Amino acid sequence: MGKISLARIDSRLANASVVEDWCGAYNLKKVIIANDTTAEDPIRVEVMDLTIPDFIESTYLKVGEVKDFLDKNPGDYFLLVENTGDLEKIIDFGAQIKEINVGIIHLSIGKKSLTEMVAVDDEDMRIFEKIKDQGSRIFIKTSINDKEEKII
Repeated sequence: MGKISLARIDSRLANASVVEDWCGAYNLKKVIIANDTTAEDPIRVEVMDLTIPDFIESTYLKVGEVKDFLDKNPGDYFLLVENTGDLEKIIDFGAQIKEINVGIIHLSIGKKSLTEMVAVDDEDMRIFEKIKDQGSRIFIKTSINDKEEKII
């Protein structure tokens, strides 16, 4: 049975420095990119795979497939999601996540900036509160070298 050692919310999903840095910090060799649109787009998968180092195994799944995948595949994983809603669904399906890194949530209509790279709305904050109440540690850190900030 697999487990998620670290999840990251990043509007960009995967890129080389994010995957390599965070996998290195947590000694991980496997990443799951959970996004319904990306999982069905072979061109997007190919482009993302070009940014992921060869020594890190990448798996692209729809959000609803993550828990079943973990049940069938052993190992420790770095999970990347695009937004808080997808993370909430994965947890609601039964996946356990102890640490959640909020990396980049782009500013858009209805969101307010918490940091230079993280903007949230009331729905995001509701989800963060729910996840925190379930025992997960949530922190903002855009890059591995940044100072960690609390979100709630």
